[in-house]
Amino acid sequence: MEEKQFLEELVKRYVANALSREELDIFFRLMAEGKLDDELNRQLDKESGVERGQIRPLYSRPWAAFSRTFRIAASVLVVMGIAFYFWRHNAAALFGNTVSVVTGKGERKEIKLPDGSTVWLNESSKMEYPRHFAEHQRKVVLVDGEAYFDIKRDESKPFFVAASGTTTRVLGTAFNIRSYHFLKSILVTVTRGKVEVERAGGTAGAERKILLPNEQVAYDVKTREITKVNVNSANAVAWKDGRLLFDNESFANVIAILENKFDVKIRAEESIREYHMSAEFASTDSLPRILDLLSLANNLEYHLEDNQIVLSKKRRPI
Repeated sequence: MEEKQFLEELVKRYVANALSREELDIFFRLMAEGKLDDELNRQLDKESGVERGQIRPLYSRPWAAFSRTFRIAASVLVVMGIAFYFWRHNAAALFGNTVSVVTGKGERKEIKLPDGSTVWLNESSKMEYPRHFAEHQRKVVLVDGEAYFDIKRDESKPFFVAASGTTTRVLGTAFNIRSYHFLKSILVTVTRGKVEVERAGGTAGAERKILLPNEQVAYDVKTREITKVNVNSANAVAWKDGRLLFDNESFANVIAILENKFDVKIRAEESIREYHMSAEFASTDSLPRILDLLSLANNLEYHLEDNQIVLSKKRRPI
């Protein structure tokens, strides 16, 4: 279809109030660009019964008045339409169709999704989801942090969670994702049902893992390797009950978590950072108490130096 025919048909359908939402977007965009002026004038002339180049007879003056009224009304409607178009697009920019939920330090939130599913968001986290899910799928983005998902089953609408290079797909199940930017690995742990974890942009096979209850996938952000292990899934979601639990965690991760939680800098030599340890604390425990217990259990000591906490191996008495 030629451009002229397209514009003519677009205006006809607008006058007949037969444009779809997408066509309305096109109509008002072209109107704002001035590309519909000629066609709108032609359409208004047709509505008033006057063809271009035709001489209006004297007895048509009452109709001319009506035509002028019609033109004014039509112009007002067009202006209102343009105003509505830009209001709607500005409102979308201001309010959007995406809900963003953020938690601060020491804060946890429970979120009800549009499909009735529930998400618990851990501290220092951010998640985004649409106000209304798409027709054939449900998708949310864990921008940063940790969340526990209890997903309402709907086989016609699979549920996806995008998190730092991974996509987790479920139909209806419960699982935890830890994806803090300051940690080297993303952990996906299943407490109920079955999930599929895939590296974003990956191919089938080694880059996709199926998880059952008490199984966990670790995705190394740097190497992009995916590994699966058996775990006690209850430990992965201890944070929901206000517990700070480390389950065979590297000391490097423990340090990063404490730095983020308490806004401090902790320095430790590489050999200490490679330690793996298990420990449990209340989320309300102070940093000195946590450091005291960690040091005692791992034969370490710590002191403050240049506004940093320095962890070192405990010196043997002489």
